[in-house]
Amino acid sequence: MENRVQSAIAKAAAFLRERLRSGAYGLACVGSDGTPRFSDNKGHVFVVSFLTEAMSGLLDEIDRTLILVRILSEENEGMWGFSPPGPYHRDEFRVFHVDSDDTAYVIRTLRRLGVNRPPQCLVRFYRERERLFVTFDAPGPASLVTEASPRNNLLAHPEVNANVYLALRGTHLEELIDYDLLRRAQDERGFWQSYFYPSSLYGTLLALDLLHDDRRFAPAVARALSFIAGSQNADGSWGADGDPYETALAVAATAPHPAYAAATQRGVDHLLSSMTADGSWTSKACVWEFHADERDVLRAYDAHGAFVSALCTTALRRAAGQLSPFP
Repeated sequence: MENRVQSAIAKAAAFLRERLRSGAYGLACVGSDGTPRFSDNKGHVFVVSFLTEAMSGLLDEIDRTLILVRILSEENEGMWGFSPPGPYHRDEFRVFHVDSDDTAYVIRTLRRLGVNRPPQCLVRFYRERERLFVTFDAPGPASLVTEASPRNNLLAHPEVNANVYLALRGTHLEELIDYDLLRRAQDERGFWQSYFYPSSLYGTLLALDLLHDDRRFAPAVARALSFIAGSQNADGSWGADGDPYETALAVAATAPHPAYAAATQRGVDHLLSSMTADGSWTSKACVWEFHADERDVLRAYDAHGAFVSALCTTALRRAAGQLSPFP
């Protein structure tokens, strides 16, 4: 089994390197009518964060340079967004040009690459009175929301705060991390609901990466892991039709916890069996969604296989003890 895992990791790493060097790792984005939207084939700095984690210790100088060039080419006044501003963006869309979520992912990516970029830019999104990070820098009061709607896009969202907290950990801004906020945001069933990411496992993985070694939150971690193990399919997968995306999120979450070794191993077995000949995994899951207005929801999908394959590779490497959730 160990040889199978190592062989799969090597094959997946080769696939991810090809995606990175070809530039084919953006996400497809379609509206409610099924036609492409402005964000089609965008989200590169988001996806490259997962590529970098999956390839930690395996990147060569060419890979590292390509990642840095991508990040620097999309920098906008020291911050980042899901899509770089387009020439036909109207001024009223300016608030969406940068966001705390993508900026946090970039900071975390740079940290993995050994580049020191202080997270001071994230303070722009901090609302001191509410002790929250909003996703977009819009005026007005902030509150934590999970119900997706156009009016709630400009508020604060739990998975985004968890991602920002991971970017702040170990820095001079660590005092802005509100661990109690995450504890309050946990669903009674054990998971953390996301606003922009439909999977209940997405925000749960972020929260577990932040909390899992903090004894104060051992009950919250235990509830989350119990939820994950309890939602595993009979064939070892997670999600509808054994989707690799959901399975990778779950395996990455349970892998650091020896008490869930059996569930992790069944998940690893399923990932190995669902890997394609070229070292990738395919998924039909909606990765990200944005309620543009009351009638139009933008949805992102992994058209190139890079995002989901990176997550699957990370899951296998965590299970093999090669990666820690704490870079």
